[in-house]
Order: sequence, then C-alpha cells, then structure tokens
Amino acid sequence: MTRILLLSPADLDLADEVIVTGVTDSDTETVHRRVIYPSCPPIGAHDWALADLAIMAAGQDAQAEGFDAVCLADFGDYGANALRSLLDIPVVTAGRASMLHALTLGAHFSVLTGERDYARVKKLVHEYALDSQCAGIHLLRPGAEVLDVVGKAEVLVIAGGTQKSGFDVPNIPIVDPVSLVVKIAESLVGLCLSHSRRAYPVPQMRKAALIKAISHQS
Repeated sequence: MTRILLLSPADLDLADEVIVTGVTDSDTETVHRRVIYPSCPPIGAHDWALADLAIMAAGQDAQAEGFDAVCLADFGDYGANALRSLLDIPVVTAGRASMLHALTLGAHFSVLTGERDYARVKKLVHEYALDSQCAGIHLLRPGAEVLDVVGKAEVLVIAGGTQKSGFDVPNIPIVDPVSLVVKIAESLVGLCLSHSRRAYPVPQMRKAALIKAISHQS
C-alpha cells in the first residue's frame, strides 16, 4: 500500500473528499494534514519565509512516519526544496508540477488565481524559467467570467485551492494542481523514482527541533 502525506495551508480549507475521490488507486492512502502558517495569508517575502518553516516542520518527519511521498497542495511551493534535502521520498509540489504538466498538454498556459497567490505565482513562473511559456497570470475576481481572463492560453492552471469543477472552458484543458500532485506522487512511488541528491544534497546537520520551535513562535 502506498501512503501519501498531503500538506495544505489551513486557510485554503480543502475538503478531504474532493482531494482523493476518483484520483488515487484503491490501495493508496492519502493523509491530509492542514498546516497553519504563522503569517497568513502569505503575501510577501517575510510571510513566505515563515511558510517555508511551517511546511518544513509539518513534513520533515514524513519518512519516519511511514509515508512513501509528500505532496504540497499550496501553489506557492513553500518549503519544497528544504523537504527534498531532508527526505529520500518524493516531494511533489502544486505550483511546479502543474505548470510543467500543463506544457505536456499545450505550448502555453495561463494561471488563474486569487489575490492571495498572485505575487507568489509571478515569482515562481520566473524562477522556474517559464516566462516564455506562460501566456498570463490572471486574477479571478468575484463575478468575473473565466473566458474573459483566459487570453491566448492553450491550457489553464487553477491556483489557490480552487477546484476545476467550477469552470467550463471549451477546448481548453484545466489542470487541478491538488489532484495532479497526488497522482504524480503515486506514480513516482510506483516507478521507484525520487529527487536527485546532486540537486538536493542532505543537510550537513539536521535541526528538526529548532525548525519546529521557530515555526510555532507567536
């Protein structure tokens, strides 16, 4: 049996049944753990650093707890690289995985997001060198029509925990990051693949207690 730990920020309030229904195999167990960020919602560099610590604290013992993979449901990919250094099991992130997967479905994608994640999405698109493939990052405001903000995108990526079931865009694939990361993690486990140790070397000295202490400071 495959055991996957899914970490999501508490402010997105993702429903367990929405995440796992019809996505994973019958013998895969997905444990959904909500993480409280010290500064929420994270809207700038200071908040992002605290979110990194919170995710590190929540996931750093996943391998010891018997999980086969870790998934990060927050499109911001907080704490991902640090967890990859700490863990031998796959760590799959909503932001990077969904944008790269979108490029298997079309040449250009757009990200549809709320104000919570707008600045972070812009940062990640640039960091992941996807500027030329990203047709746009669009704010979906209350009452707005999706077709009005899609632009020239061939694929649409939904950020910020929004479920794709609420959208209907003719002829355009819609990528739901949360469902995607769980399925990718399941596949990586089945293929016996994980991240490169050349890319993510193990820490010289682990500071698990310190990470937990800092992440829970008021």
